[in-house]
Amino acid sequence: MKASEINARRQEITELLYQNKTVKVTELVKKFNVSDETVRKDLAHLEHEGILKKKYGGAELVKQEKLAPVSNRTPLYLDEKTPIILKAVEYIPENSCSIGLDQGSTIALLAAKLRQLPEKQLFTGSLAAILELANSDHQIYCFGGRYTANDMAFQNDTSIELYPDIQLDICFFGSSGVQGREGFCTSSLVDAELKRRLMKKSTKKIVLLDSTKFKKSSLVQVAPWKEVDLVVTNQSLPDEYRRMIAAETTLITV
Repeated sequence: MKASEINARRQEITELLYQNKTVKVTELVKKFNVSDETVRKDLAHLEHEGILKKKYGGAELVKQEKLAPVSNRTPLYLDEKTPIILKAVEYIPENSCSIGLDQGSTIALLAAKLRQLPEKQLFTGSLAAILELANSDHQIYCFGGRYTANDMAFQNDTSIELYPDIQLDICFFGSSGVQGREGFCTSSLVDAELKRRLMKKSTKKIVLLDSTKFKKSSLVQVAPWKEVDLVVTNQSLPDEYRRMIAAETTLITV
C-alpha cells in the first residue's frame, strides 16, 4: 500500500475522531476494507502522534486546547519572541539564498524583520508572512492550497510535491506546545505532514520556540529534535527540556 493511501486513511480516522470523539476497530475495518491488524497499526501511530488514546476495541480523541487565530497570537509574548527573532536573522546568509517560512505568529514576526534584508527567494504558505513581506524587495513564492483562517495559511494538498525542483538553503519552523513531547509540534495532522515535507526540502532546519510553549501540549509531534539543525528559544526554558534538546541538536538560548 502506498504511503499516500496510508496517510489519507489516518487523516480520515482523525477526522472521524473529531466528529464522533471515539472510533471502534470493527467499524474502521469495515469502512476501509482493511485488516484488524492494519487498523490497530493506524491507531498505534495516531496514539504516538498524540491524537488519540487507545482503549478496548477502539480509541478516543485526546482533548486539546484550541489555539487562538494567528492574528490574535502575534502580539502575545513579544518579550519572549523578539530576542528569538533577532537571533534567527543572524543565521540568514548575506548573499542571495532560498528561505522557507513555516506558518504561525512567530514566523510572521520573523517575516517582518526580513523586510529589511537584501533580496532573497522566500517560500511560504503563510498569508500572515506574505502580508508582512508584500512591499519588500524579496521574491515571494506561495505554496497555495486551501486557506485556513485561524492559521492565516494555505494548506497544500499533501499528495502534491511542493516546488519539486527547488531545494531551500534554510527553513524556519514555528511550533505549538511541546510539553510532554520529544520534538517540535503542531495542532493539525495536515500541518504536521506539510512541515515534514518542507523539512525534506530544507538544507538547514531551524525551530523558533518561545518559552511559553514548554507549558502547553499539542496534538501532533512533527519530528524529534534530532531531525532539526538548530532550536532557538528563551533562557528560561525548563532544565529537563534544556538537557533533552541539547542532547539531540544545537540549542541556542537568548
